[in-house]
Amino acid sequence: MAAATIPKGTIQPNHHLRETVESIVVAFILAFLFRAFVAEAFVIPTGSMAPTLMGAHKDLYCNQCGSRYQVGASLEFDSQSGARTGNYVIGSHSSICRAVNPIDFNDANQATFSGDRILVSKFDYVLSKPQRWDVLVFKFPEEARMNYIKRLVGLPGEQILIQEGDIYTRTQSNAPWVIARKPAHKVLAVRQPVADTSHQAAELVKRGFPSLWQPWSEGGKQTPWQVNHSPEAWSANLSADPQTSWLRYYHKDLTPRQWLAVEQGQQLPEVSPTQSQLITDFLAYNSYYAKSLRQQDIREIKVDDLVQQPQSENGVHWVGDLIGEFDVEVESSSGQLCLQVVEFGLEFQVAIDITTGDVQLTAWDASQLERSNLDGFFSGESELVAACKIRGPGRYQVALANVDDQILLWVNGRLVKFNRPAEFDSWSLRDDKQRRPFWLESRPLDAAPIAIGGKDIDMTVHRAQVFRDLYYTAVQRHGYRNYDSTDFGQARSRLRAPDVLGNGTSGMDDDEIIAAVYAKPKLWQTTALFSLRNKNEYTLGEGQYFPLGDNSAQSSDARMWERKFVDEKYLLGKALLVFWPHYWNRPIPFLPDFGRMGLIR
Repeated sequence: MAAATIPKGTIQPNHHLRETVESIVVAFILAFLFRAFVAEAFVIPTGSMAPTLMGAHKDLYCNQCGSRYQVGASLEFDSQSGARTGNYVIGSHSSICRAVNPIDFNDANQATFSGDRILVSKFDYVLSKPQRWDVLVFKFPEEARMNYIKRLVGLPGEQILIQEGDIYTRTQSNAPWVIARKPAHKVLAVRQPVADTSHQAAELVKRGFPSLWQPWSEGGKQTPWQVNHSPEAWSANLSADPQTSWLRYYHKDLTPRQWLAVEQGQQLPEVSPTQSQLITDFLAYNSYYAKSLRQQDIREIKVDDLVQQPQSENGVHWVGDLIGEFDVEVESSSGQLCLQVVEFGLEFQVAIDITTGDVQLTAWDASQLERSNLDGFFSGESELVAACKIRGPGRYQVALANVDDQILLWVNGRLVKFNRPAEFDSWSLRDDKQRRPFWLESRPLDAAPIAIGGKDIDMTVHRAQVFRDLYYTAVQRHGYRNYDSTDFGQARSRLRAPDVLGNGTSGMDDDEIIAAVYAKPKLWQTTALFSLRNKNEYTLGEGQYFPLGDNSAQSSDARMWERKFVDEKYLLGKALLVFWPHYWNRPIPFLPDFGRMGLIR
């Protein structure tokens, strides 16, 4: 009898089952290999990298200015089991106007959202070594079963110095410290919002609270700037003027009790338009009010409920590294558009020729009664010049930054390249005793550190924003897991000395003393406060890396660990992208927050 044959195009049942099983097994093997050697997904558990990456948090809109911000809520969950702790975030402050915002527990979009889901490349560090400012994932050296995510700031063989919020490095003990400068795209990735004219607190405007942007010119001469400051809109118009006229930013914060007065309809004290405070490292993410509650006890939260609650220490360090960004409409074919940023009384100015697009960068010691040009301040002998895309009438977005002792300029989102790097060493002009803000009766200097101006030009500023750089605190360790997270840890007892604020510190806590100094420019030259800031040094060996969190004030990182580094063997990979942030609960349930999806910088 002839052997049975299998018709072409058919498969025996047992063969079909075997292929199915084999396919599933191969798929699992490939998925395992991909996860083990190529990429893996992680969920961010805490807020140590906020606001670059979010842990458990609330995503809010300010009731007063309408700005969107996030506030941390990791304390609501046990870090080991993920179970509810009974603690609830019940309120916070916005990043722009600092209004006190109670949580509305009836609003589904004010629920606590889980952390960002990110994709981590395990292959990057097979082909190359980690680079400074990478965001990386690693095994926690003191408990290797836990995964941590931080930003890399120190490399093997380096000595690291944290001082005044910046990172300095060297490889030889007798070599000078060199500031670790962030590349331009990293500067933009980590910048923190301070002020935005598109988000004004309407209630403050109605009550006559002055615009934070005020006209100013040399010698107190009258300026043609006209500022439209209304609850609905903000703009500033400059008519042609043969002398450079400036619009300067004067920083002002309301305290929680002042916001309570606003809520209760009380009259606020009169505020001078040119009254100013120093910009600090305040972070809305850390501004939460928390309370232990049972679910059934949750009720409507009001502002006065929050003001009575203690709040975490937040925003006690002066930040001088700033960015000014402007939406400008040029209405003339010639003239100069000017931008300015000030730190330590040193003034950096960009002048853009509207006709040609030519750019010139100059630096001045503006703290002198007679402004002295800082010849040779930037390395090299030639002038710092560039060309940009601004040509005649049109709408432009311009931004000027002084971050990590470098000046950066963007026009329409593109970095403008000068003929040589605009880098400098501020220590060459400001020694230890002069590492402070400057102010003169005739010039606000660090009291109004961001400005936009013009000469022989007609233009309108439609939007003005101020950002700050990250501030890395020099923390003090007082035993295992017990830290003072500020630069003033060693000097708490000195804050009440007469040479800090005077003799009027009775009844004031540390934060109130610091805030009082920051709000009194006349004290800046004589106060001892700025000399009390701590600094930390660390030494790395071969194969050792030094990671820090972007949320420096609330990050468990190499500064706090007993071993002040991560061994190379514990590195898992480089964080690539946020592929799934939280979803919204309304108006369309489970709608992802697409705006936060993207590459991690």
